[in-house]
Parts: sequence; C-alpha cells; structure tokens
Amino acid sequence: MYRIYFDSNERTVEGNYILSIPGSLKDMEPIADRLHDGLRVIIYMGREVEMEAVLEFNPDPKWGGWTAKAIDGTIKYPDEDQ
Repeated sequence: MYRIYFDSNERTVEGNYILSIPGSLKDMEPIADRLHDGLRVIIYMGREVEMEAVLEFNPDPKWGGWTAKAIDGTIKYPDEDQ
C-alpha cells in the first residue's frame, strides 16, 4: 500500500485531509500515474500517527486536487509501539 504524508491540520470542510502540501506532493510524485479515486493508501504524519484512507479527487482549486478520506478504525500511533 502506498504511503502519503499528511498534516492533520489541513482538512476540507467535509473532513478529508488535503494532500497538496509539499510532503504529500513529494510522496505522490513517483506514483502520480497510479492515483485514482478510491485508491486505498496509508497516510502518515511522521512517526506520530498513520491510518488507512481512500483517495478522492476534489476539483475545487481551493483544495488543490487530491484529498484522503480516513477509514474509521485504522488509526495507529507508531511511537507508542516501541
């Protein structure tokens, strides 16, 4: 499963995470030709938190394109596992 950086403070009004920030764009660049609505990925914020999410393309220029809708029950806190 592809891993894409996200920032928990960057969200759409619907609650999806906005993936137009530099860290997200860097992770998506090598897989740009494979991105599509409904693609299941892991979104992560450093070693703080990660979760599974489904990609959704938002055509509104305010959101910058790709967003991620978190999948309930998949959140993990990797630092706590050590």
